[in-house]
Order: sequence, then structure tokens, then C-alpha cells
Amino acid sequence: MQEVIMAFQETLQQHFSPIEREQLQTFLDMLQQHLCPTDWERLQTFIDSMNPERRAAMMRFIAQRETHTPAVGTEAPDFELPRLGSGERVRLSSFRHLQPVALIFGSFT
Repeated sequence: MQEVIMAFQETLQQHFSPIEREQLQTFLDMLQQHLCPTDWERLQTFIDSMNPERRAAMMRFIAQRETHTPAVGTEAPDFELPRLGSGERVRLSSFRHLQPVALIFGSFT
């Protein structure tokens, strides 16, 4: 397991700026707190099994995604989308303080 941690740290040092390392480390610390030790070890082993370029690309993607998303509990950014089956448009902000809104993203193909 120590070898996995060392490979992880090497990737951070070689491929990331100090700011990116801090952002990614914050996310990884939070992830480690929420995963059981077995799952955390499996995650690190999986990441360590990747070739270094792919590992760095994945970790950069995670760092960017986690630092560009609203924090839990903050107000969501407003946006507008067409209502299914009509030309009407709906703004997220039109529901503010009226009812909860669940945003579900995914592919149903």
C-alpha cells in the first residue's frame, strides 16, 4: 500500500502546479473521510494501475471538476432550458423559494 501512496504523490508532484495539488489534495482528503478503508485502498490501487499520463489526466479532470462546481449548500447558478414537448422555456430561478428542484443528469439510452 505504501508503494501506491508514493506513486500517487509522485503524480501530484510531477504533473500538477501547487494550486492544482492543493485543490486535488483537498478533494482526496474529503473522499478518504467518506470511504471505508477498503474502498479507499481499492481506489488508490486502481489509480496506481493506470499509465502515468492517463493517471495525471484523470486526476487533473477531478481537480478541475471539483473546484469549478458549486459547494454543497450554495445557491445553484441560474439557467434556462426548453420544456419538453413545447416551445416554452423554463428558468431554474423561477422555482426559487417555491418548491425543491431535483436536477438529474445522465444518459437513458
